[in-house]
This record gives sequence, structure tokens and C-alpha cells, in this order.
Amino acid sequence: MKLPRLMKYSPIFIIVVVFILPIFVNSPRYLSLFDKGFLDIVLALGMYSMWSVGCFNAAAPAFFGFGAYSTAILTMRAHWPFWLTFPFAGVIAAIIAVLIGYPGLKVKGTQFFILTLAFCELTTWIYSSWLKVFGGAIGLTPIPQPLIQIFGLKIDFSTSLLPYYYLAFLLALATAFVYFKIHRSRLGRVLDNVGNNEDLLANTGISVFAQKQIVFVIASFFAGLAGAIYAPYMTVVSPGQFTTAQGMLIFLGVIVGGVANPLGAIIGTVFMAVLYVLLQKYSQYQPLIWGPILILTLLFMPFGLVGLPKMIIERIKELTGRKTAPPSINKDDVKAV
Repeated sequence: MKLPRLMKYSPIFIIVVVFILPIFVNSPRYLSLFDKGFLDIVLALGMYSMWSVGCFNAAAPAFFGFGAYSTAILTMRAHWPFWLTFPFAGVIAAIIAVLIGYPGLKVKGTQFFILTLAFCELTTWIYSSWLKVFGGAIGLTPIPQPLIQIFGLKIDFSTSLLPYYYLAFLLALATAFVYFKIHRSRLGRVLDNVGNNEDLLANTGISVFAQKQIVFVIASFFAGLAGAIYAPYMTVVSPGQFTTAQGMLIFLGVIVGGVANPLGAIIGTVFMAVLYVLLQKYSQYQPLIWGPILILTLLFMPFGLVGLPKMIIERIKELTGRKTAPPSINKDDVKAV
């Protein structure tokens, strides 16, 4: 079987493997890591999409928190069922993204990063200070667990982590599907041009601001959905869970994986999650490790892990002298010009 054909069916193979993985790895510790990893992939894809239009969104944890706090408040105080609050949490995050994005997306680069960084810190301060609504520094707890009862089938999320595993996996799968579809569509090509040459694209009559707003809202919507799963999964939400520091490791994964396409964000997130688990015994030294990883990636792997195979192949061709030669110039063509 040819390699391209294998690559064509590899996503199906990966989905099947992840789906049956709990049969072989059913430890609560590992299921918990997988659940968190799936939610991190959702946030990482949102960061990738913002990076593709030339914006570094430091407020991803804030929108993650909007979904989590919305779910906690509505299920605990309004007694809404989880399955009603779940989509509503994404809508709330998307609406806030529209309100913040209208003035915020008019600035570029570093200015947008500082703006979103300040916004994330502001939301953390509000959660800590507004005791009656958000519970202050202690947060809100206990958050009711989801329950599925249909056709005699009962799935109680409070008795096992397995339902959370599949729910988080389905969300990550749906998010990846949307971003891959966007990447391969006309909108994806436009978004790539926004990140590479914004001024040139604006001269063609395309609204650069509208393209950025679309990406920002989509990323925030999925971050809100991820937060909606995270709240009952943790049974408590508090301000310390949604700081900018929580998002830095995810952003590092996006850079390490590569920002050329959504696959890079997924690979980088998985890589950083595995590395985080391996280095848990040395948690006090982890900040000393993340920095060199970022520097080495930027210096030696500018396209990230996703571009590493191509870079290795090109390097081998250079060393073996099989690098493709530039096309020869026909003298007759030169005379004709």
C-alpha cells in the first residue's frame, strides 16, 4: 500500500485507537490526564487559529473560565441541567469575544497580546473580588455532575471518569474537524494571508477585521465549551484555574508543534502533556526546562515538530548531494523576452 494512502486513513486509525484506549488504560490517574489533554487540545487549536491571523491571544484561559463559571452558576443556582448549560457556556464566551474583539482586534501584534493579557488578569481579579457571584478566591463548589438517562440507559458522570473521557474526546474531535475544514477552505487561505500580509489583503477589499473577528469568536466558543466540561469534572472552579500562567504551557505546545496547520497544535499539545507527566517529579525545575525547549524550537525547528520530517528529508538530500537543482534557463526564452 502506498504511503499517501496510509496517510489518508491515519486519522481514522488514530480515532479508533483513542476510542478503545480506556479498555487497556483505565487507571483514574491516566484517564484524568487524558481528559485534561483533550481540553488542552481545544484551547491549543484556538491559539493556533489566532496565531494564523497574526494575533497572540493570551486571554484563552479567560474564555475557558467563562464557560466553567457559567456552567457552575447555572447548574448550582439556577438548577439548569448540564446539557442545557453546555452550549449556553460556549455562546456566552462567544458573545464576550464579540464585545472584546470589536475594540481589541483593531490593534496588532504586541498591543493585542498586552490587551488580552490585561483582560485575562482582570477577569481573575473579578472572580476573586466578587464574592457573592463567583465565590471569591475559594470559588464555587460542589458543581452538579452531568447525567444521561435515555431509553433506559443511565450514565452517571459522578461514578466514573470514563464518561468525561469520551465527552472531552468528542469535543476535541469536533473542534479539530472544524479547524481542519477551515484550514482547507477558502476562508483558511484568506486567514493565512491575514497573518502573512495584512495590509496587502486589505487593499483587495477583504475586511481583515471581520476575518479576525470570526476566528476570535470561534476560538472563544470552543474554549467556553471546554470550560463547561471542566467545571463539573473538577467539581470546583476558582480564579487560580484560569490565569495566564495556565495558558502559557498550552501556547508553548502550539509553538513546539508548529503553527503551519492545526495538526501542529495537536502534536505539540500531546508532546508537552507527555513531557509534563515525565517531569512531574521535578516540578520545581519545570520552568527551567520550558524556556530552553522554546528557544531550541525557534532556533532549530522554526516549523515545529510537524515540519521536522520534511526538514530532515531536505537535510539528508543536502548531505547526499541529491538536492533538487534549480531549473535551467533556455537561451531562446531569454531572447524572446
